[in-house]
Amino acid sequence: MEPSEDAPGSRINPFEVALWIVGLVAVAAAVWSTQWANGTLSIANGGYYCDDAGNCKELYDYALVHTVLALAPSVLTSGFIAIIVALALRAWLVARPEHGRVSA
Repeated sequence: MEPSEDAPGSRINPFEVALWIVGLVAVAAAVWSTQWANGTLSIANGGYYCDDAGNCKELYDYALVHTVLALAPSVLTSGFIAIIVALALRAWLVARPEHGRVSA
């Protein structure tokens, strides 16, 4: 006997899909942006480049780099929370009784 299409947890929930997408994008964005910011900070003498004549110029946007470094942990945590909620939602949809009653 094949499972019914109307069985709990068998349909695709668009909110669950959105949670997965938001979670994965947030985690990937936090990891990538942190690597970019740390790489930018470590460029040539802490972000400043001076030529032989002593003319120095800044190679990065200080505010952008430090904003990314300040927000990345929160974005990473939000991504992990979204993934955990998506897993919990899937488990709840699969494990709940069909009519809301617990059968013996």
